[in-house]
Amino acid sequence: MTKHKWIYWVKLITGILIVAFLYREVNRRESIIQALQNTDLVNVLICLLLLIPNIFLAYLKWRYLLKHRYPDTPSREVFGSLMFGYTLGLVTPGRLGELGRGLFFQGKDRLVITGLNVLDKAANQVVVFTLGGTALALMIAQKQLFHLTFPAALLGAGAVLIALFWLILLNPGRVRRLLAGFRKRLRPESKLGVMLSAYDHLTRKDTLIVLLLTGLWFLVILFQYHVLVRAFTDVSFLQSWQAVSATLFVKTLLPLTFGDLGIRESVSVYFYSQFAVSQAAVFNASLLIFLINFLLPALSGIYYVFQLREARNGCRAAAEAASETQTAGEAYPAPNLPYEKPTE
Repeated sequence: MTKHKWIYWVKLITGILIVAFLYREVNRRESIIQALQNTDLVNVLICLLLLIPNIFLAYLKWRYLLKHRYPDTPSREVFGSLMFGYTLGLVTPGRLGELGRGLFFQGKDRLVITGLNVLDKAANQVVVFTLGGTALALMIAQKQLFHLTFPAALLGAGAVLIALFWLILLNPGRVRRLLAGFRKRLRPESKLGVMLSAYDHLTRKDTLIVLLLTGLWFLVILFQYHVLVRAFTDVSFLQSWQAVSATLFVKTLLPLTFGDLGIRESVSVYFYSQFAVSQAAVFNASLLIFLINFLLPALSGIYYVFQLREARNGCRAAAEAASETQTAGEAYPAPNLPYEKPTE
């Protein structure tokens, strides 16, 4: 078994063990099965329907970035690459496989597309860090979380780091000049230089549009968490905003398990418990979020994995057929007939 497969299985087993341990601890205080029996299916259905704008906003953002560089990219190809990335994220540590969307494209520079993909993910992280960091800071100040000795120093350092991220994103012109200077030091055939060329034509307007779409996408996820928790117990939206934002922030920093399984559930239970929300309700809601927002899109993307495989097999078969035809032509050359002078 390769090292990559070992890491995958270790992360999967670790996530399952964390979920099992959390289930036992929560179930000691509250009945998880009883909470499931009292589920409000209407809220579960609302969360499932919210997956549509969730994926649609991710599609719009990815489409905007791609068409900015490759205007002729068909919309179906944009959507296929997005779903293809979800599936790759299912089988890779820390969902790094989502950066492999470029593999879906034929006839385009995959390194440039990977550079755009990195920008897409970076926008997600900046929004998560900003809103999640703010929510966590409020909870640290209000709830005295983690019993920190110097909370002000930690919160100040975090605020400076987030401000630096925003400064970089909102000044694409300066970033382009810095990257251009860096690329001059690289060899012309450098893969890193080609990937960085993805940012050559980005403007502040482009950055703001991408960040706006990312913010709306984050809001949809927040509502999904909120309605799922409300499927099991009452909770205010303000409490959900703080707990969910802090959860997304912390789990992003801890890519230790398969699909954040176990990490998401543990952190959600911890942050919601600060508002005296039922731990059994949050546990059930977190597992449903894993199924709806992570597993369902990843399984749907398997269709595009097979589609790509069939396209490549078709190209390979055509190339082999052309090669055989050429070889046959060389093996059986046209005969040299004697020249006969035409009669007059």
